[in-house]
Amino acid sequence: MNRQTFIAAAAASAAAALPLLSDADETSAAGTTILRPFASAPFPHASRSQGHTYQGKLYAQAASYSDATVGIFIPRGFRPGPATDFIVHFHGWNNDVATVLTRYRLREQVAASNRNAILVVPQGPKDAPDSGDGKLELDPSGFARFMREVASFLQQRGTTPSAQVGRIVLSAHSGGYGGAGGVLTRGGMNESITDVLLFDAAYGYYDAFANWQKATPDHHFLSLFTDDTSTGNTAIMAMIEAPAPNIFVRNADTMTLAQLQTRAPTFALTTTVAHDELLQKLSWYALFLQATALAAR
Repeated sequence: MNRQTFIAAAAASAAAALPLLSDADETSAAGTTILRPFASAPFPHASRSQGHTYQGKLYAQAASYSDATVGIFIPRGFRPGPATDFIVHFHGWNNDVATVLTRYRLREQVAASNRNAILVVPQGPKDAPDSGDGKLELDPSGFARFMREVASFLQQRGTTPSAQVGRIVLSAHSGGYGGAGGVLTRGGMNESITDVLLFDAAYGYYDAFANWQKATPDHHFLSLFTDDTSTGNTAIMAMIEAPAPNIFVRNADTMTLAQLQTRAPTFALTTTVAHDELLQKLSWYALFLQATALAAR
């Protein structure tokens, strides 16, 4: 057994060994948070078996690419059904799941959005400046395997009556574009993804985002951006609207929920909110979730 196979097997074994109900689960007024490893999580993965070097500094595999943690948040009042809807969020550089949930107030905003869906936040590169997302970005049908594992866990836990996956909303902040773009390129679940929400995340995978949007009128693409990703957003706009204009460009500071709910591709520019405050400062994450195809609780 080679080293990578051993690491993957160890992660799977650790995930299976964890109790379905854990004292580590956190319950608050907003809902219940679960942090646990999953075998199908982005890392460990062969793409980062030697770590990753950025600006001359090595981010080692052991420190940044061995954590298989996935954060799951079940909002209070969640109504189980025959299939479960999910929000899957890909975080940006230099972060970890627990910090992401807290810093960007993701749980509070999912609760405030009143969407009947479960939030899932896979650990990407941990505390590293890297947009690679391992299995979820690079492995064919890797996202499909991940969603099946998460859904099966929730069924076994008694949270849901079945392991059937319903609608999926993908969201990505900053460097999280790598995971989201990879999922749309080869993840194997595009027929279930109804909405893609980018928060200053148009740094690459332009074709993936544009092609997904154009595949069917039912797909809904929303991108909130600053000057940091104006070039990338302009590129995606051009790919989506050809041969005829069919997009909206909004001022984020004055945009309304009604404007976001048109289901037309919408791009919103802000010059007043910083890159790292886009999700939480004005609760724009909650606002965008309300504009998705997810049902209310």
